[in-house]
Amino acid sequence: MNNNTFVLELLTAKTLKLLLPLLSLILLVPMANASTSASATGSFTATVTITGISQADGNTIITAIETQTLSGFLTGTRIAEGVEIIHPDGTFNAHDSGTFTGSVNGMSGTAVITGSSTGTGATGSGQFVVELGTAGLSGLHAQGTFQPTVTGPTTVTGTYSLQYHFDP
Repeated sequence: MNNNTFVLELLTAKTLKLLLPLLSLILLVPMANASTSASATGSFTATVTITGISQADGNTIITAIETQTLSGFLTGTRIAEGVEIIHPDGTFNAHDSGTFTGSVNGMSGTAVITGSSTGTGATGSGQFVVELGTAGLSGLHAQGTFQPTVTGPTTVTGTYSLQYHFDP
């Protein structure tokens, strides 16, 4: 064995002896992870208060405040502000965001629900995200789909389904 090999083996052994306690500490640290994702469903009713109507390029643009009552997995009330654009061909697209106050699996708090939808006439489909929970809803993350149906000039009903998890 030459001197270079001996020095390399000595340095490797010293390095391993120094790193071994550090490696064992790293292995003892629990890994952060989210709870397993689960599915849930529910329904909603909504009343819309129109705050503005305008026209542009044949489109009707409606701004509104929507008050939703949710049941099922999400149980409570959501107040949202949004915009709906009705196109000359009868199709629409809408977007809103608002605060949900209620409970999920027996835990109470608030969360922000943001959604968007498209459709024709009185029916449509959309997607939404639930995030920024407080109190018992802290750590709640969900995304899902919903199917709204216009039931009157300022009323809507529908169903929703979602995937969710709670961060630990």
